[in-house]
Amino acid sequence: MILRATTATLGLAAAAVMLSGCLAPAPEPTPTSTAVFASEDEAFAAAEETYRAYIDAENARSADPTSDPEPQSFLVGEALEADIDARREFQKRGMSIVGTSAVVSVTGTAADLTVGDVTVTTCLDSSLSRVLNDAGEDITPTDRDSTVAATVKLVPLDGEMRIASIAGIASASC
Repeated sequence: MILRATTATLGLAAAAVMLSGCLAPAPEPTPTSTAVFASEDEAFAAAEETYRAYIDAENARSADPTSDPEPQSFLVGEALEADIDARREFQKRGMSIVGTSAVVSVTGTAADLTVGDVTVTTCLDSSLSRVLNDAGEDITPTDRDSTVAATVKLVPLDGEMRIASIAGIASASC
């Protein structure tokens, strides 16, 4: 008899706990941000960091073809395709680039904080780089501008920024 009473009491207690869980109001959901960046400043800083790392990788590759990281690892889409095409054309013509380029400035121009797309204007000084032919002769155009402005669009991919396009700005000066 005591066993039945205890079992009944436990059954009622379990039912009461289950009912109280059903009757209690559900906790309010915590709002989550869908933004990739918290601010434009954060977006522009991420874009600048990626662009500078890409130029550093290009400079390292110019000095040592086996260096890491591979500059193309910073590129996607149109920028990657353009780089592949340019490298093939240089190889076909027996040309190479030696020396370094330096980032003079990176200025944020647009940022979509939700999607993560960022556009910056860059200024690159290439006065210390040269184009060589397969005989090692300098064939750098004498009329080339030593500083070049470009619009660079970056997009998030797998938690990191990647360069999606680079377009020179002919009328801009650095």
